[in-house]
Amino acid sequence: MNPNRKTLALLTVGILLGIAIWVFSPWLTGKVEPWDADAPIWSLSWLIVAIAGGLVGHIRGVWLPIGYGFGQMLVTIQSVFKGEFGTFGWAFIGSYAAVASLLALALTGIVQLLKYYWHTNRPPANGA
Repeated sequence: MNPNRKTLALLTVGILLGIAIWVFSPWLTGKVEPWDADAPIWSLSWLIVAIAGGLVGHIRGVWLPIGYGFGQMLVTIQSVFKGEFGTFGWAFIGSYAAVASLLALALTGIVQLLKYYWHTNRPPANGA
């Protein structure tokens, strides 16, 4: 798979996960909006998406949390225009997306450093 398709796949998965958290929120939490739940499901979902994006080990992993935020914005777009949700909600989603993206980038850097360290300090294959 070429790099552009990998990036598009991460973005698509992120969008689908972002849509899913809102669609399944009433079933999972009993609340229409996932951030209104008693359990921190929404915040933890951002952490999981950021870690998954960072563990991709390449800078394209940042597209997972970006897609996750975009998917949530797609679900809430009608509420923005009706005035129930407002642009404040989008700013809230956007700020979480920014933090999750930075976390994914930081984790990507750590993964790259660990890969480099592993490859440069590994003993020779023949055991000599």
